[in-house]
Amino acid sequence: MRTTPGEEEEEEEGGEGTALLASSKPEARAAGDGEVGLCTTAFAVASWFALNISIASVNKWVISVDHFEYPALLTVVHMVCSYALSILAIATCLRPAMPVAPSAETLSKVRRLSLTFCGSVFCGNLALKFVWVSFAQMVTAASPLLTLLLAKLLTDKQFSRLAHLSMLPMCGGVMFCVVGELRVSSGRAFSWVGLGLIVLSTALRGVKSIMQGALLSGVEDKLDALSLLQHMSKYSVALLTLYALLTGEVHACYADTRVHTPRVAATVAASGAIAFLLNVCNFLVTKYTSAVTLQVLGNVKVVLSIGISLLIFGNELSPVSALGCLVTLGGVWLYERGMRSKH
Repeated sequence: MRTTPGEEEEEEEGGEGTALLASSKPEARAAGDGEVGLCTTAFAVASWFALNISIASVNKWVISVDHFEYPALLTVVHMVCSYALSILAIATCLRPAMPVAPSAETLSKVRRLSLTFCGSVFCGNLALKFVWVSFAQMVTAASPLLTLLLAKLLTDKQFSRLAHLSMLPMCGGVMFCVVGELRVSSGRAFSWVGLGLIVLSTALRGVKSIMQGALLSGVEDKLDALSLLQHMSKYSVALLTLYALLTGEVHACYADTRVHTPRVAATVAASGAIAFLLNVCNFLVTKYTSAVTLQVLGNVKVVLSIGISLLIFGNELSPVSALGCLVTLGGVWLYERGMRSKH
């Protein structure tokens, strides 16, 4: 689990997932603009799925083929591209209808959001020194449940009993998907430190989703998606660069002549551009739905990725993984019903 922006850092694109999103915020379908709201949400979600799969493929190429094995530096590039491209977009084609300079209090909340994001990246990457990747993926499958509990604790948001019950098959199903591919590296024992770091990283990801939802939908602190990305990425660049310096990635990358080529630079830049679009979609999906629904879609993304690998690349699917996919989708269906019954 090399953590990248938006990986954070995620059903079929136009089917039941759209109904789930429409039911999670029915106020977005107010009289007169309901269909527009539903179409906009569906497009944002479909884009989010497509960009998640795209950035995973590009990052795999960057790390495996181009040997750019520096996750912190790659995240820095993502944040630099997000900052530069958000400024460019605001200045040219996507200028806010009523631009308002954020208050000092709002910027303070954005800084805390950046710190939460960087903390999640740090804990996720550090955990991989103690646990294997498949185990980390199993633990992060519980992110919808953690986010739901955090949303109840930190906000006044309430969820139906059925939504609570849906967390068991939804999270457990993804764990089954991963356990079908789980391989324990020889000589690497179970680590409580690694488990704690993964749980902390997952919890911080949930807190980040809640915080960004509040900044995108609040009354006094409301920011549009591009403005929030601009300010958050600016603060994140400084924190992540410091992290890359302290971990020695900057020095190692400078000494690694394999990555000093125009092709690697172009591929890394392409990854940064996709990360910018993914971060915008991440904010929009959070705004149109909720922090919990964003994490639910993250589990759906696991199933979707397995399906795409099966159809396109002919990868073998174990019976346990197949069962996990079905259980996960059943949990998503229960969550959708629970959100509808709440209203």
